[in-house]
Amino acid sequence: MKLNYILNKCGLSAAVKDTEITSVEYDSRCCTEGSLFVAVHGLVSDGHDYIETAVKNGAAAVIALENNGRVTGDSIRGIPVIYADDTRRMLSLASYVFYGEVSSRIPVIGITGTNGKTSITYMMESVLKTCGYKPGVIGTVNYRWLDNVRPAPNTTPESRDVQMLMGEMYNDGVDVIVMEVSSHGLDLGRVDHVHFKLAGFTNMTRDHLDYHIDFDNYFAAKRKLFDLLEKSVQSEKYAVLNIDDEYGKKMYDYCISKNFRTKGFSFTGKSDFSVSEKKPEVTISGVKFSMDGSNDEINLKIPGRFSLFNAVTSFALCSCLGIEDEKIKLGLESLKTVPGRFDRVNFDADFDVVVDYAHTGDALEKVLVSAGEVASNRLITVFGCGGDRDHGKRPIMGRIALENSDVTIVTSDNPRTEDPLAIIKDIEDGIRGEGREYFVIPDREKAIAEAVSIAEAGDLIVIAGKGHEDYQIIGKEKFHFDDREIAVKYMKQKVNK
Repeated sequence: MKLNYILNKCGLSAAVKDTEITSVEYDSRCCTEGSLFVAVHGLVSDGHDYIETAVKNGAAAVIALENNGRVTGDSIRGIPVIYADDTRRMLSLASYVFYGEVSSRIPVIGITGTNGKTSITYMMESVLKTCGYKPGVIGTVNYRWLDNVRPAPNTTPESRDVQMLMGEMYNDGVDVIVMEVSSHGLDLGRVDHVHFKLAGFTNMTRDHLDYHIDFDNYFAAKRKLFDLLEKSVQSEKYAVLNIDDEYGKKMYDYCISKNFRTKGFSFTGKSDFSVSEKKPEVTISGVKFSMDGSNDEINLKIPGRFSLFNAVTSFALCSCLGIEDEKIKLGLESLKTVPGRFDRVNFDADFDVVVDYAHTGDALEKVLVSAGEVASNRLITVFGCGGDRDHGKRPIMGRIALENSDVTIVTSDNPRTEDPLAIIKDIEDGIRGEGREYFVIPDREKAIAEAVSIAEAGDLIVIAGKGHEDYQIIGKEKFHFDDREIAVKYMKQKVNK
């Protein structure tokens, strides 16, 4: 694609020699012959410090921030430098143009909220496949489409990577994209040039306040998804919101006057999408429920009452996409598991183990309440909190674990650069003096081993915090660690004694 075409589409005027652009890059190390390098000031480093490297690696042109303090002039080593007042926005727009403007061509469904996003993408993917679609998914666990699966370093990748993924998906035949949209991704402009057709809101509880500082900023970041929906060039657009949630109702009121249709879903009352008055049946094997106005029972194979919440959200979104109720039912029922979300360890024992990604107070409470409903004996919880993240949620999670478990084992999660014992101390601040016993075993493997060792017939062990992750981050290094593998290791030892 020609440089001047991209600059024109981005609203940038510059008297530069036209040249063929082969890629858009924000990482100077990825630049090759013909790249357009966009210098972005990131959370850790400033791209303007690496313009020289980008040019040495073959960049054909550079977009830099006005008055960036690093580079001046119209060129560097003969390579044109074009200035913009917001290079983060330019990275998003240039990538959208270069990688094919995909979100203007096929439906894109964005899901935001503190909890439930991953499960909903899996459920929607299952429904879409049942209906004959070829979906692509951008989410926390991985990025996947057709036979392609890639690891996901970020829930919502950088804008260039979002647009590149969409371009690859579209070129491979994908006809609908479902993506988790994180508050970080929204705040950092990573989806500024994604044209959404549907936008869903699950809930908003305490998380990421180390970044957003307070709930007002957190909510404002989430709200941006619906501002983007309003700007989208897609037709027949829908916002689908959880009106049982305080912030979901606030978002509903914000959306109701916009240029798209606003639909609510509820579990406690009447709404556009509601669960029938017949009480759902919740077991360790799944959830059976019906939607209001339907006699068809949906036999969801994903355990946990919170799975009902995710299924209803998925039902509402799929319905707004125009999919018939019967096909939604078939798609939901065909999904066997969601990696790391109330994920039952497959091992024959007289007690059960589930692994879950719950790493916020609200998510942990929902998991433990659901686990308590299906456990026939004691509930044993193993959990910790991540390092270099919101300190305020640690005592909250400690209290929730203690209040909802028969046995609580506090351990390490991903300590990152923090002292694991300091993290555990923060957790203990929420549970000391509660009059209930708990154990502290900092080594995560030993903590899981202890939970398995003390498990009795009918017990249910919940290992929370890491879910689908197959690593542990200690310091700045990643080490292989999979909660499921560790659980099976000690379950085998126990059975073979």
